[in-house]
Amino acid sequence: MTTDTATGNTARLILAMQDRTAGLAEALAQGIDPAKAAHMPTNGDGVVNCNHPSFIYGHLAIYPQMIMSALGAEPGDAAVPENYTTLFMHGVECHHDPDATIYPGFEEIRANFTKAHAAVRAHLASVDDEAFAKAIPNEQLAKAFGTCDGMALFMLHDHYMFHLGQLSTWRRCMGLGSVM
Repeated sequence: MTTDTATGNTARLILAMQDRTAGLAEALAQGIDPAKAAHMPTNGDGVVNCNHPSFIYGHLAIYPQMIMSALGAEPGDAAVPENYTTLFMHGVECHHDPDATIYPGFEEIRANFTKAHAAVRAHLASVDDEAFAKAIPNEQLAKAFGTCDGMALFMLHDHYMFHLGQLSTWRRCMGLGSVM
């Protein structure tokens, strides 16, 4: 953990949480067959409608650029391909994609996820407590989170953990073991 280089207490706390969730996200990715990453599990009744790894990592990849924007920074390496918004934005349905015709390859999705989260992490380390306490300029996000620190905390911890729990369940349905 490298949170000791953070500018303020808020950054230190957010980065400590992000380091933990990023470590879990990395551990959960281990053993996933890229050819099956966009598959939903099946049982005797057919396809189990749940989020799969391609969707989960793609969905989580789009939020670092929103955090950067809320803080008044250019997204830089936190930016993901434009089609990620269409494929992975909040409210978009996850689709069973056994023929690999809907989603980009798992390796590409994971690379964008990793790059985006490394970029936001590097930026957050330089943000002082005063900047984190500012209201979010986007009205819709401001209604949901109020201030930049509230948004960053939610997006890099609570939101992350919600979807990583889905991934943990998917892994078990697909015969992969626990990472805890």
